[in-house]
Amino acid sequence: MRSGDPRGPFPDYASPYWDDLNIATLSDEQLVSKLHLLDNLEVSSPYRGTSVPVWRRIWRSLESLDRAGPLPSSWKHAALYLFANTVYLPQVLLNDAWRALYLDLCEGEFGLDHITARQTILSRCHFFENDPNAMTSVFCHVNGIEGRLDNQRQQRVDGVDQLADVLLDLLNPAKSDSARSMLTAMVAKSHWVLLVDKSLSGHSAVSDLRRLAFARELAEQAGLSVPKIVVLCQVLTSRAEQAIRQLVAELHADGISWHKAVYFDDRHGVTHPDTTLILDPSLRTSALELCRWFAEHFLIPDRRLDRMRERSGDNLEYGYRGCGLTLVDHANCPTDSLPIFWYSSEPGAETVYTGPYVRVHSRIGNQSAEPSSAKWTTITERPELVEALRR
Repeated sequence: MRSGDPRGPFPDYASPYWDDLNIATLSDEQLVSKLHLLDNLEVSSPYRGTSVPVWRRIWRSLESLDRAGPLPSSWKHAALYLFANTVYLPQVLLNDAWRALYLDLCEGEFGLDHITARQTILSRCHFFENDPNAMTSVFCHVNGIEGRLDNQRQQRVDGVDQLADVLLDLLNPAKSDSARSMLTAMVAKSHWVLLVDKSLSGHSAVSDLRRLAFARELAEQAGLSVPKIVVLCQVLTSRAEQAIRQLVAELHADGISWHKAVYFDDRHGVTHPDTTLILDPSLRTSALELCRWFAEHFLIPDRRLDRMRERSGDNLEYGYRGCGLTLVDHANCPTDSLPIFWYSSEPGAETVYTGPYVRVHSRIGNQSAEPSSAKWTTITERPELVEALRR
C-alpha cells in the first residue's frame, strides 16, 4: 500500500479469506487502486484520533465480522469491497469547499469579488451553523475574513438553538432589552447565512431552515426588515437537496437560496439500483444481505441506538434514513453511512465489533425530547413575541 511499507493487505494476509476472491471481479471493481487511493488520502489527511493505517483498521473490522459469523465468504468479500469504496473527504478538500462557497456568496448574492467582500461581508450577513461546531470560525479563517468576534459585526448567536434562546429572552423582563437589541442588529443584515458541513438525508438542515424562516416571519410581522436566507453546504446529496426544495415550496417563501460545493446524487448510495459503488450485481446483493445481517446482529440489540432508529424509521441497516452511503470525512463518519463503517460495540458486549471509522456521536442514549425542539415549539405558541420584538 504505502511506499516503503511491506505490510500491505495482500502480501501480509496469507489467509484462506483471499483464496476464492474472483480475480475478474477484483479487476472490474478496481479494488486494489481504490485501496491505494484511500490509503494515500488518509496519509495526507489522517482520520481523527488514530495513527493506525486504514487498511489495518479495515482488516480488524473484517476479522471482527468473521468472529461474529461464521459468514458466507461472499459476505466477507462484499465487506472488503464496501470498505474499498469509502468516499473519503480530506481536510484540504473541505477547506476548498468553503472557499468555493464564499465565492458563490460574494459573486452570486452580492455581485462582488471576494477581495472587496472581505471588508463588508460581516456587515451584510449573519452566519448561523447547522449543528454548531466552529464552522463559522473555519469559514472565516480559510477565507481571510476578519472581525468574526467583533459584536458590532457578528452577534454571538452561532446556531438556531441560540436564536431560540434570544427570542425567548424577549419575554423575560430582565433580558428583553438585550435580546431586542441583538435581534434588531441581526435582522438589519441583508442575509442570514446557514453554514452546513454535510447534508446527506437533509433532515437537520431542513429543520434549521424551517426555524430560520419562522424567525424571519416573526421579524416581518413586527415590521422589521426581512433578510434573505442562504444555505452554504460543503457536501450535499440529491436527496437532501430535494428535501430543501420541498420545504421552500411548502413555505411558499421567497428569498431562500442554497449553494453546494461537493454534490452526490442517489447513485452514490449502495441501495440504489444504478449505484456507482459496486457494479457486479451478485456482489451488490451480498453487500445488502451483509448490511441486514449486521443490523440484526449488532444494531438492534444495542439500546443506545433506540432514539436514532426511531428518528430513522428503520433498523439502520443502511445507515440513518436508509442513505446507504460510504462517505467519511477526516473528522468523523456520518451515521448516514453504512453502520459497518462507524459502529463500535458497547463495552462488555458479548460479540465485539469496531468499524474502521469509529465516530464521535454528538448525542448518545435516549432523549425523550430535544431541548431545541421544545424551545421552538414554545416560540410558535407565543404570539406575544411579535409585539415584544416590535417595541
